[in-house]
Parts: sequence; structure tokens; C-alpha cells
Amino acid sequence: MDDSDSSDGLSLAALIGAVVTAFIVITPVMGLLLGFNWTQAVLMGGAGGIVAAASAARTARRSDNA
Repeated sequence: MDDSDSSDGLSLAALIGAVVTAFIVITPVMGLLLGFNWTQAVLMGGAGGIVAAASAARTARRSDNA
């Protein structure tokens, strides 16, 4: 097994973790604390998850280059 295979698995886990964590944190904050309706809260949670995944991917790429 290559080192690249194991790093791909770790980065996939990091991406999934970032998306789930961002969604779980952002959605209730938007819905309960800020007073958005739940459709808007879920959409904002999803958008936050996309941003978190992009950030995790960029961070992983930077650490691979260093």
C-alpha cells in the first residue's frame, strides 16, 4: 500500500469531519439563536460545510507541500 493511498483516506475523513462539524454547529445557531427559519438555517449550514471542506482541502495541500 502506498503512502498516497493512506493520505487520501485521511484527507477524505478530514473533509467529511469538517462538513459534518460545520453543519452541526452552524444550523442550530442560525435556527435557534439568530432566528432564521429552518430552511434558511439548513442552507447556511450546507454552505458552511462547503467552505469548511474547501478550507480542509487547502490546509491538507499546504501541509503536503511543506
